Amino acid sequence: MAFRPLRPVALVFLCLGVPGFLGLAWLVSTQGHLNGLDVQATAWARQLRSPALTQALLVITHLHSVMAISVYTAVLSVWLMFQREHRHWLLPLWLFVPAGSVLNVALKHWFQRPRPVVDEPLLTLSTFSFPSGHASATTLLYGFFALVVLAHVPKPLWRGVLGAVALLLIGLVSWSRVYLEVHFFTDVLAGVLEALVWMAVCVLAMETQRTRKAAS
Repeated sequence: MAFRPLRPVALVFLCLGVPGFLGLAWLVSTQGHLNGLDVQATAWARQLRSPALTQALLVITHLHSVMAISVYTAVLSVWLMFQREHRHWLLPLWLFVPAGSVLNVALKHWFQRPRPVVDEPLLTLSTFSFPSGHASATTLLYGFFALVVLAHVPKPLWRGVLGAVALLLIGLVSWSRVYLEVHFFTDVLAGVLEALVWMAVCVLAMETQRTRKAAS
């Protein structure tokens, strides 16, 4: 697939995502969990608490865990390997999801932000908090599917519908982490921005490589 039409979008992601992520990193490093974004989001999430909503968001968050998305990626990779006409999607998939997940782990260990501390946690995790792995991995996976949709779905209406579903799922997964109090709001926002920036870098790199091969 030629990524030239996506270069302007990728450049926008870079121009907005990099300063956005750096701004969040600065906010977290200087104000911690007492910054306004985290305080207000956590308070709002607690006001929305209900048993039914908690169960629904637990299901959503488990279905989009880093481990679950790794399994989805592995299954999809095996399927693509046996589909000669679609095998070219393997490189974008691997660059987006596995490589992006490695970047997320590296950033977590760089910032080493502790997770929220609550009296009666719904989930208990020992890893670092910033940026959110759930938000990042979900954005990367559905970002890959967005490329597939752009390549194989010609009708704008269906592109819009599928794009809206992907955005809804990314939003639900990200919000589930705040609602369940295993992440601060700035964690999930940073996870989404990190993923968008990484996808932009991958798209620009793949298009540059394709152009060089075509010219040689």
